[in-house]
Amino acid sequence: MAELDPRQEMLRIGKKLYQKDLVSASEGNFSVRLDEQRLLATPSGLCKGEMETEDLVVIDVQGNHLEGKRRVSSEILLHLEAYRQRPEVQAVIHAHPPCCIALMLAGKGLDRPILAENVILLGKIPIAPYARPSTMKVGESIRPYILQTDCILLDHHGSLTLGSSLQEAFFKLEMMEHTAKSYLAALQIGEVKELDPEEVRILSEMREKIYGIRWPVIPFGRLT
Repeated sequence: MAELDPRQEMLRIGKKLYQKDLVSASEGNFSVRLDEQRLLATPSGLCKGEMETEDLVVIDVQGNHLEGKRRVSSEILLHLEAYRQRPEVQAVIHAHPPCCIALMLAGKGLDRPILAENVILLGKIPIAPYARPSTMKVGESIRPYILQTDCILLDHHGSLTLGSSLQEAFFKLEMMEHTAKSYLAALQIGEVKELDPEEVRILSEMREKIYGIRWPVIPFGRLT
């Protein structure tokens, strides 16, 4: 199978994020490693579903502009923190998934084992404390969690997902939003039932043994 061109993959993921309402208007940003020193990132102030290859920006791992006519998003600080802490990570997506955000605004999150898939694929998802966007605080807010998990909710803001590829980071984001959607629907109907603790334990053990999943997750029942 031919290796995907990173610029074309960025455009493809941008369209998917926009079509699935995971970002709106000019919201959200994402990036991918080109090599150890360079990142390809989305620009500021542009709809991610309507980007062209010439809109993309190349920066170094310190955030300095290297190539491109546009300015990189100020939210790149989130990405730089993730890449610094996790050298194996190849892609980062910051989005504004509406159902995940709705849960946070209601004082809830994705910290309950309600679906087999969220136990196996996601684990317990932490909520990083609120940090004013575009400030150094956003990087600091995710620091306690970034080594433990690839999926983080950002209080009153959005989400951050990491992956070995843009596609993997997108799948994690999509699964988070799908879980949040199911949770919100269940809350409107009645009491939300969790999986039995023994079943949660078995599913957690299956993560690597059966499914070969090796990305870090926070087990249910463990405090972050």
